Amino acid sequence: MRKEALTSIGAVILAFLASQHHTLHMLLLAVGVGGASMSFMTTFPLIRRAMLLMSLLMVVVILYQVRDPKRSLPMRITGGVSILVTLGLVAWSVLQFGF
Repeated sequence: MRKEALTSIGAVILAFLASQHHTLHMLLLAVGVGGASMSFMTTFPLIRRAMLLMSLLMVVVILYQVRDPKRSLPMRITGGVSILVTLGLVAWSVLQFGF
């Protein structure tokens, strides 16, 4: 019972964070179109760091899910591709703008 409640609460929290991630991107687009929004990210590095850390946290969550033997092969492949793309984007961002 306790594990099911924790899983349910975790799903709601992740859904909320995912929706806020989209809202943050839309806010950045509203602040400046194209490269102008990048100046916002360099002006407020705390937001950029938080987004990078959340990306790395999601890599850990997806890695945990991919290791589950009950997951189907397509889900494992999709998770693996997602991890590689996310790590690539995080590395590019850190190389371009620092941490």
